[in-house]
This record gives sequence, structure tokens and C-alpha cells, in this order.
Amino acid sequence: MEHYELPLVFFTVFAQWGIGGVLALTLCQHFSTKKFSAMQYRTLASWFWVITVLGSFASLAHLGSPEGAYRSLFGLGNSWLSREVAMFIALNGVIFCWLVLCWYKPEHHAVGLLGGITALVGLISILVTSQVYHQMVLHPLWSSVATPVSFLATAILLGFMSVAVAFGYWHNASPILCKSGIIIGILLSAGALLIRFQVPGADAASPLFWWQLLASICVAVWGISRLNVGVSAYAWGAVIVTGELAGRMLFYSNVMSGAPWF
Repeated sequence: MEHYELPLVFFTVFAQWGIGGVLALTLCQHFSTKKFSAMQYRTLASWFWVITVLGSFASLAHLGSPEGAYRSLFGLGNSWLSREVAMFIALNGVIFCWLVLCWYKPEHHAVGLLGGITALVGLISILVTSQVYHQMVLHPLWSSVATPVSFLATAILLGFMSVAVAFGYWHNASPILCKSGIIIGILLSAGALLIRFQVPGADAASPLFWWQLLASICVAVWGISRLNVGVSAYAWGAVIVTGELAGRMLFYSNVMSGAPWF
């Protein structure tokens, strides 16, 4: 199981999910004709904050000495890992400020602005995380454009799908913006898979690959027509999350199972 690097799997997927959720929620609330009520908005904001925080804490389980995590900031000038840590500290700070504003002044115009800033910081954090792996030229399965594309795909697919499911539960119809976001997420995810599995060493025979293909892409395509079915949408929404987790497990195991790595 160590080859799957489960703390990093949950860190990357959950953090990206939360970031995508903030992006989707902010865009849909401020640029769609259908909007969530103040309480619904608070509820979704809280869920995306919790998901992001859980992802951030999961990363600490990867450290041999979590109490020494502060030392990772010492290499900001030359280490992408240090930059990743700094970006996620900033992300957790700004997302908490956004959540507080959502709860106390959900109708204030600054909510949309701070939500946009949070999403922007989050997207930059995703790209910085992807660079941690992309820079490893000795590992073609990581040093590929598929890495940032797949990380962004996870954020967009899970974020917009989560908001779409919430719309379906509360409104029985999702705005076109949500459906467009899901389609973009599907295209990015499919494109990343196509790129990665042209690289020698990619394990296309793995059950994890086939589960990601089925759960993340096929179920998401099918799910676009099922966004107004209410509570049952949560079930296939959860299936899509498992597909992204499976894909990230394969992302790590393809390289980490091939020790020595450097």
C-alpha cells in the first residue's frame, strides 16, 4: 500500500476538490440566473472548506516528522515543494476568511470577490503542486503535461459536479454554467489519460485505470442527464470521487513501485 502514497492521494484529490468547489460555487452564484439561498450558500461553502482542510491535513501524514513541517518553508527560493507549502498556507488562510464572510454577510458584494481570489490562489496552488512532479525529468509519467492537466481536471470535474448535485437537490435544475464546467472537467480528464497512457511504463492494464475511466468519465457523462434527480445524485457523485481517487493512486504507484526512483 505504500506505493499508493495514500496521504498524498487524499491531499491532492481533496484539496483540488475543495478548490474546484469554491470556483464553481462562486461562478454559479454570481453569474447564473439561478442562485442558492444564503443558508444553502453557507452550507456549500462550509463543505468545501472542510474538504480543503481535510486534504491539507492529509499531507501531514506523509511527513516523517510532522512537527518539523515548518522547515519545508526554508527553500522557497529553489524548491517547488517549499512553494507548495507556502501556497497552501495562503490558501487555507484566504478560504477561511471567505467562509467567515459567507456566514456573516452572505449577500455582501465582497463575498464574490473573495471567492474569486480564493479560487485563483487555489488554482495557482494546484499548478505549483503539479510542478513538484513535473520537474522530475527522470520520471516521464510525472514529467508530462498530463500532470497539471489531470490535477486541474480533478478540481473542475469534482467542483462543478458537486455544485450541480446541490442545484439538483435544491432546485431540480442546474444552470448551463454548471454543465459546461462538468464537460470541461470530463474533457481535461480524458485528455490527461490519453496523454499519460502514451508514455512508456503506464499501467493501462491496472484495475485502477479502468475504474477511473468508468467512474470519473463514463459516470460523469451519464450524470449530466441526471442532475435533477435529487438525493440519488449523491450516490453517483460519490462514485466519481472514487474514480478520481483511483486515478491518483495509479499516478503515484506507477512511479513509486519502481524503486530506486532517482
